[in-house]
Amino acid sequence: MCINAPAMTTTNRVTNTIQLDVGKFADYRAFLLSHVQDQKRNNPDWTYGMWVKKLGLKDTSSITKIIQGRREPGTEITDKLVHYFAFKPKDAQYFRDLVRLHKIKNDSRLAVLLLEKMGKDHPDRAFRLIDDKTFTLISNWYCIAIREMVRLDEFFEDPNWISKRMNFKVTPTEVSKAIDMLLQAGLLRRDKNNNLKIAEGRFHTKNDFASEAIKRYHEASLDNARLAIRNLPVEQREITASVLTMSCENIPKAKELIREFKDRFCRLLEEDKGSGTFQIQIQFFPLTKIQKQQKLAKEEIKSKKETSNESI
Repeated sequence: MCINAPAMTTTNRVTNTIQLDVGKFADYRAFLLSHVQDQKRNNPDWTYGMWVKKLGLKDTSSITKIIQGRREPGTEITDKLVHYFAFKPKDAQYFRDLVRLHKIKNDSRLAVLLLEKMGKDHPDRAFRLIDDKTFTLISNWYCIAIREMVRLDEFFEDPNWISKRMNFKVTPTEVSKAIDMLLQAGLLRRDKNNNLKIAEGRFHTKNDFASEAIKRYHEASLDNARLAIRNLPVEQREITASVLTMSCENIPKAKELIREFKDRFCRLLEEDKGSGTFQIQIQFFPLTKIQKQQKLAKEEIKSKKETSNESI
């Protein structure tokens, strides 16, 4: 299974992590879950207790129940979340609409009316509906890896066995949750003997769709690649790079060639009853500003010099 990547984020002046663009989310829980993932990644000692203190809540039960889908936030907690994330007015309203949309999801008439209103109020938002479970499946690299591990010749459905078989850290609890979500999403199934099997379900994502979950998947994969350079023998990996100068007009062609190679690679080598689960990932990006950007940068430098000369 392959996940294709896209686009950018900025630094959050409130939390000192990656600022999440709430406009990229169509599920407020996926947004909150994404924030939790960021905090844990940037500070291994981060806890929900630290978060509730900043939110001004009495204990962790309310926010954990909201994250787990066991309750919806009331007006007071919604206000606290809006204040915590320091949303701009437009984003604050969008977040509140997402919360309201979740509360009325069982009333199709009201949901449609609210979606129509949101479309008018937020025309720049892409309403690609993705729930928190799908977000978790895509954004955590090990979910897709576990699905592929089912093809292993000696696969054993035991969270501890799967955890120990991984080259990169995944807890048995995370393994159990991943298997449950993969089954719910139709990406795994059980045969008549109750054994796990690959199912034909798949994530439908456009190659260049700016999805926060997809970006997180690729970020985690790059972290694994960095660890692989140090921890895995060269006989088990191939990490190579080239630098070239080319016309920016050929970027679409380059991306097409990369995708064709990746698809052919998987078709030729993927097999059931394999002896190991591997990952192929390819990065292609400009090391220099593209021509238009460079021209603007030169003009900006020239303008600053002229201004400096005038002041002297």
